[in-house]
Amino acid sequence: MDVLENYKKAWENQPEEQNKHSAKEIYKLAHSKSSSIVKWIFIIGILEFLFWGALSFVVPDSFYKVYEELNLTGFLKIFTVLHYIIITIFLYLFYNNHQRISLIDSTRKLMKNILRIRKTVKYYVFYNLATVFLVSIVLNVVLFSDSEKLMQTMNPNNLAIDMSQIITITIVSQVIALIIILVLLWLFYKLVYGILLRKLNKNYKELARLDAIN
Repeated sequence: MDVLENYKKAWENQPEEQNKHSAKEIYKLAHSKSSSIVKWIFIIGILEFLFWGALSFVVPDSFYKVYEELNLTGFLKIFTVLHYIIITIFLYLFYNNHQRISLIDSTRKLMKNILRIRKTVKYYVFYNLATVFLVSIVLNVVLFSDSEKLMQTMNPNNLAIDMSQIITITIVSQVIALIIILVLLWLFYKLVYGILLRKLNKNYKELARLDAIN
């Protein structure tokens, strides 16, 4: 059984004088666990940032060839810079949340900060999923808006092939790939951040119960 649960049950069965002492112990445990969870949120955010950064260096240049020929390289560079700026802001918020929660000495302040942390993580997850979706849509709209140039890029040797069929297959494959990527990302965030947020939410409920009794 969870240590926090043991303290809580023992505290509820103790006399009032001892209850005050146990309440402080319960708060300290909840505070320590919450601080640890927020620290892990920050660490995982850093690791995720490094992973995607490293991945961009190992992607072959041929992957960007179509985008270069359709003059989309500038858009990708601008987006990449803005994206990393926004992710850095989120990482700063994660770090700031950890620093702030470490200095809190009030049950209600801790509860308020837990709510703020949960919102920050949810916004972070939503931003990443929305970014993948919107950028994919924008790239594909631009990609298929100039069909003549697209056909020249995809069929530079002017081979006798049905380009309309190839374009249809490309669109369908792009949609399927986008769905798979979004589902995998959602599952990753649900598994990693979801577990941490559930633990944080459990601490919040314990603190709310402690605050209500006091």
